[in-house]
Amino acid sequence: MIKFKDVFNKLSKNKKNLVLALCSVLALVLLLVSEFASDDKLDSSDKVNNYVSSENYIKEQEEKLKELLEAIDGAGEVEVMITLESCYENVYLKDKNLKTESGNGDFKEESDETYIMAKTSSNTQEGVIIKVYEPVVKGVAVVASGGESEKVKMAIIETVSAVFNIDSTNISVEKMKTERKE
Repeated sequence: MIKFKDVFNKLSKNKKNLVLALCSVLALVLLLVSEFASDDKLDSSDKVNNYVSSENYIKEQEEKLKELLEAIDGAGEVEVMITLESCYENVYLKDKNLKTESGNGDFKEESDETYIMAKTSSNTQEGVIIKVYEPVVKGVAVVASGGESEKVKMAIIETVSAVFNIDSTNISVEKMKTERKE
């Protein structure tokens, strides 16, 4: 069995060997770390290219909003429903060619747009995305057990309005019905 202390003592006698060994160990560690990091980058790039579906986006946002609203003093139990105005939208890089002609006193102008394509790691071509628009929330309905209180209603409306940057007229807050136990 290799004893690291003996190996270290042998390497420390010659400083060049020690530096070389330390660099090798460091390179190995960096290689391992970059391997894990590249897996994470693949996952995030898959998310950029494939996007979360609208249903999943709504579900995630509803869960987060529910947790947030239940933390409001007096809100109690909360149910949330979100509607979207638009989904994810990509803006692609384009090349614009503008042609102008003037002849016989006439002036013509034509433009031609083509998408810029890039080769991917899987050897396919895709458009170059320059901007991604996130889904836009259209309205939010909230049912809360503390929804009869005007103070709680206002706090919920202000919170939802701030989170999604929507007008308060697109937010509905109502009291949750209490079920009778017989």
